[in-house]
Amino acid sequence: MQIEITMEAGRDLPGYILQNFFTNCEFVSKIGWIDDALECYLKVDFDDEAALEIEHLSFTVLEVISKSETSAIVRATMDGPVPHIFSKIENVWWVHPTKLDMNKFTVSIRGTTAALRQVRNGFKELIGNGFTVKLGAESLQGPEFKSILPNKQRLVIETAIEMGYYSRPRKCTQRDIAKVLDIKQATVSEHLQSAESKIINSFQY
Repeated sequence: MQIEITMEAGRDLPGYILQNFFTNCEFVSKIGWIDDALECYLKVDFDDEAALEIEHLSFTVLEVISKSETSAIVRATMDGPVPHIFSKIENVWWVHPTKLDMNKFTVSIRGTTAALRQVRNGFKELIGNGFTVKLGAESLQGPEFKSILPNKQRLVIETAIEMGYYSRPRKCTQRDIAKVLDIKQATVSEHLQSAESKIINSFQY
């Protein structure tokens, strides 16, 4: 599952100000938790390396692992309200790509259905409806999600996954899926949209 927060929706979050110093902050790997702060490795891009020395609210560079003129790998802690959501929930993990750029904050996560539901609820409490949820092939392949789909929707979505429709970049189109299943492209579109909606809405309760 992937959650996206636009800069406008996240303007009250402390991490919002990081875009003034870094053109991109990309999560590399989790190290652990220090109280409610996430300790992790990040790749950061910048126009001025002085950004690494500034004391940022909710973000602290502990160590610069390697550095070039425009980027660095750092060990850092993230202590804002978004990491706090995850510090209280078991069986959920940040994965790649998770990053903050000039347009939005994207969090890619894996976990159990119950944990993903808790994460969604946590974001709703934090910023209301100011985020979107997207699903990748890994999420859609979960047996707990396929079980809520009618047979035709399940067949279409399984075929889409196998053909690489949810890969980045996409390896096929809806028209390709329709040709394999010998159905109309509009039918493929309808089934995929309905299936994705059912799965996303399953996180609401």
